[in-house]
Amino acid sequence: MPSDSQRLGNVFTTFDRYLLKRYFHVFVIGFIATYGLYVVFDGFTNIDGFQAGAEKVSSNDLNGLEVEQNASTSLLWIMLEFYFYQSSLFFDMISPILSVLAGVVVFSLMVRHGELNPVLSAGIPTYRLAIPLAMATIIVNCVMCLNQEVIIPSIADKLQAERGDMASSAQFVEPVYDFSTRIMINGQEVFLTEQKMKNAEFVLSKPMVHDFVTVKSDTAIYQTPTQTRPGGWLLKQAIPSYQELEIAEFAREIIQPGPEPNEIFIVTDVGCDQLCNRNFSSLISTSDLIARINNPSFSDLSIRKQKLDLHSRLTRPIMNLIAVLISIPFVLRKESRSLILNIAICACVMGGLFGISQCFLYLGSTKLISPDQAAWFPVITNGTLAAWFTNRVQT
Repeated sequence: MPSDSQRLGNVFTTFDRYLLKRYFHVFVIGFIATYGLYVVFDGFTNIDGFQAGAEKVSSNDLNGLEVEQNASTSLLWIMLEFYFYQSSLFFDMISPILSVLAGVVVFSLMVRHGELNPVLSAGIPTYRLAIPLAMATIIVNCVMCLNQEVIIPSIADKLQAERGDMASSAQFVEPVYDFSTRIMINGQEVFLTEQKMKNAEFVLSKPMVHDFVTVKSDTAIYQTPTQTRPGGWLLKQAIPSYQELEIAEFAREIIQPGPEPNEIFIVTDVGCDQLCNRNFSSLISTSDLIARINNPSFSDLSIRKQKLDLHSRLTRPIMNLIAVLISIPFVLRKESRSLILNIAICACVMGGLFGISQCFLYLGSTKLISPDQAAWFPVITNGTLAAWFTNRVQT
């Protein structure tokens, strides 16, 4: 026969599973509701782009009725495909908020349904109830890390595709100055999947060449570095040709002749993903972000911002867990008169903590403090406040 302590342990193990089930139920429903609102709003706002893509897909049909039917089917399929990929990016953005909201809702429902008093009457401390919610938050953080490190980088080209044209990975080029080679790289469009650039322009400066020269190419292909050769751009049909350039001796390792007579190979660490949407560091993995920080081609301002993004990515799981723990003393506030008032106070406190975090990030972006301090000071501050407010919890 099991002892009383064993039976009590089994009961609370069941109660833990009950809290976990309720937490994930609120989390999933919240994600579906918020993402559904986003899809409806964004879909109706950008319906013209989807319709243009659907008409392009069905333009080869001859029968007018079939064209209209196929266009409707293609429109639905294009929208489903687009928002299927966008769901991973939306999950990365909304999960920290939903993890805290789910914890607040779980504790609020416990108070609303009178489930807290029997637990406290049995001598169970209030923070014992936080263990399953902390475990649930850790699980959510693990899923977020998997999404950030594996899923999003693998579909980055799909996430940047235009509405109605998922097959194309074309992006407008943002000019980049390579600080290691002192070459300005520009172009019309860059194709992420094919790793090539259309209407490329490479501005060579002194003392690499005798005078400033702009090397133009209709198609430039980026070749990733290997053990036998460095990475760089292979310029097809380059104008002027390699023989026409007056290249300094030290620069011949950077500006090399291509396999064909009319080709030029320019060694650089600036690839396709660095020529578009450079501010969206959330589309790359942590290892790629570290590689960018160590890349000498970027400016100090760009490297500083990427360091700030790296430390923010490392502190985000800790901040999510602290936010869930700090909500407990305000939702389950001692001698509270109204559950609605408790939730309102909790929301105000969360807003204040968010403001503190944003203030530190702003100080880090303006060089008033270092990037690691800007990311880790909010962890120290919020963790201290979470410990400070523990005496306010109902016991």
